[in-house]
Amino acid sequence: MWNSIVVTNNKISDIHIKKIISGEKSAIIIKKFYEKENCKKIIEKINSTNIENDSKKFNHIGPFLMNYTTKKGKYFQNAKKANMIFKKIFLNVDNPINKIKVVISKVYPNYEISETKENRMNYALCTIRRHEKGKKVPLHKDNVTYEGIEYNVSKIDNQISCILHLQETERGGKLLIYKKKWEKKFEEFREIEFGYNSILTKNVEVDKIEPKIGDLVIINPNYLHEITKIQGNTDRITLGMFFGIQNKSKKIFSWA
Repeated sequence: MWNSIVVTNNKISDIHIKKIISGEKSAIIIKKFYEKENCKKIIEKINSTNIENDSKKFNHIGPFLMNYTTKKGKYFQNAKKANMIFKKIFLNVDNPINKIKVVISKVYPNYEISETKENRMNYALCTIRRHEKGKKVPLHKDNVTYEGIEYNVSKIDNQISCILHLQETERGGKLLIYKKKWEKKFEEFREIEFGYNSILTKNVEVDKIEPKIGDLVIINPNYLHEITKIQGNTDRITLGMFFGIQNKSKKIFSWA
């Protein structure tokens, strides 16, 4: 059955991760992973600080590597600026990035979670996304081995995506993840702006995940997924980051 593994005690296992990598399960949801009070403090900090978005097109704090596939130098410039902003945003709260890393490191105790650098430059620690009323995210996948081939983080065996919900919507903003793994032949269905034609998911099993504040959702981003239209006046705000697993060297890299 294509559904999520729901965990309430922050303890996930390598078996859970294997199930989402293999496609046996759609996602891992760690309920109440991050305290609501800390979520609210982060949102207050973002709202009260004059923070420039990463681009005019996207309401993001921090660069998203997939938007910089041919602009490597610019990505690392923006990552440096963003990482300084994140340090300010996470001041006086339990650092959510470190908290997520601890969970992943416990699943892979024999692996080293390395600081991700390239030519002595740091990757972005995370991306904070704000999706406003009426916005949605089209059907897509995230595959750094295909789209980020110019970057060192592309040299991995598996990729997982971690999404921490900092603010939930009144309605809408669900994560839909389909039981359909991306294949190169799907590129003929790619839309001009972003994502893929919905014909790819016709009659395909789907898991619908509600955006609940404080929940951490872990998925295999190689499976097609989308975000439904935001309804109501509350924005959907999430913190996202990727982990790449290298089995031979027993190393794990994180980036956004």
